[in-house]
Amino acid sequence: MTLAFWPRLVARCDGPRALGILMLIAIVLCPLLPFYNVVDFDVAFLAWTAEKWLHGAVYGRDILEINPPLCMFLYLPAALLAPVTGLEWGVRLSMLGLTLLSIAALWRSAGTAMRLPLAAMLLVFVSLAYPNFFAQREQIALLLTAPYVAGAMPGRRWGLLSGLMAAVGFLMKPHFLIPLALIVALRRSIGREEKVIAAAGIAYGVILLAFFRPYLTEMIPMGSGAYWASGWPVEDLILQAAVVLLSTLPLAATGATAAEPAARPYLLAALGFMAAAVLQGRGFYYHFLPAFGYVALYLTVLTFNPRPLVAGAAAAFLAVNALLIGRMAAIWFANAAELAPSEVTLLAELDRSASFISFVPQPYPAFPTAIHTRARYVGLSSSGVAFSGPVARYETGLSPSIPAEAERLTRWQALRELARQPEVVITLDAPVAIGGRPFDILDWLMKDEDFRAAWSHYRADRTIGPFRLYRRVEAAP
Repeated sequence: MTLAFWPRLVARCDGPRALGILMLIAIVLCPLLPFYNVVDFDVAFLAWTAEKWLHGAVYGRDILEINPPLCMFLYLPAALLAPVTGLEWGVRLSMLGLTLLSIAALWRSAGTAMRLPLAAMLLVFVSLAYPNFFAQREQIALLLTAPYVAGAMPGRRWGLLSGLMAAVGFLMKPHFLIPLALIVALRRSIGREEKVIAAAGIAYGVILLAFFRPYLTEMIPMGSGAYWASGWPVEDLILQAAVVLLSTLPLAATGATAAEPAARPYLLAALGFMAAAVLQGRGFYYHFLPAFGYVALYLTVLTFNPRPLVAGAAAAFLAVNALLIGRMAAIWFANAAELAPSEVTLLAELDRSASFISFVPQPYPAFPTAIHTRARYVGLSSSGVAFSGPVARYETGLSPSIPAEAERLTRWQALRELARQPEVVITLDAPVAIGGRPFDILDWLMKDEDFRAAWSHYRADRTIGPFRLYRRVEAAP
């Protein structure tokens, strides 16, 4: 077996026309894939946050979010488009623009021999992989950093653009500096792009200190405990890291990257982003998204390896990765289909209401619901009980102690949101399972006298799927 036809086929198809076709495909896919690529809760919340920030809300005080402000900045284009398109289509159109920019930049930095297959794989990955995490921060990080990882950019203007894009991508989270360090170590030089990244990092630090002091001095101390108290089972983290390692290191050990040096930066980027996801320690699938994206680019390069066995193995690993990612997506779509009837009813109920909040200890159903309903979401975060993770772990016996601050902050946020007099409060109809043990946040909050007084204005209204809705009455009895 040989894949010798593959390089010849790519060489015949390469050229400016091929780039134009790729970009046309991206444009056509944008209006065709909304049923498949879902703007989910995190993306919807951060886009909503960007819109609120544009209208004067203070990040870290009026909006409680532990992620660095740069994560919110990513969705400013969507917020600016929202008055014309709505937030969801603002997200979709801004993602289209970023995808086109990333493909065009990658085309220049990847080198003539590899630019078509790499640009095509990047488009396929962001269009079809992780449909339930469309426009997630990690997907944006992949698009922003791919041109820089591919190689030094020819031309001053394109070099500055590549450096700026990479700066935004790598500075998004502190953990993302790991793949950046690996790429810089591989190149053993500081070029135009690296200087832009360093300058952007300094500017970002100044912006944080000058304009986001509440986030630094209030939100980080408040939110750190709750952030680390949530996550998926460690088995999910180990499994995803293992797949990345098994998809990359065996082929690297054969000396494949010696024959294909263009594969080295993608290998290091995959390992770096994998390490970043592991250090975050929460096991969420989207945390590994850029790692798997770079695995795909790495394996794509290796399909051009002159040794048929290596090229065939790379193609096989690509197929296995596609199957695994497809299986995750299929499970998510099956779960979403079960909730679909409840979502329709919930939206209809909220549309006849003026405002709402959610005491469900997860972003859904507050988001993406908030960007699809006429009712105003008047909560402070993606969930009205953002600090309740340590409380839940203690109450269910999973933690031997509870920080008093977590209890205080959970009550404080609930009371502050109720003080805004939302017409509807969404809660769970049954206790949530924490480590297999039941926990009811509403029952816990009702132990507080001030909360009981504020809650006396609400009456159970109806149950929709797994949710129970409470509606505000004019006066307490």
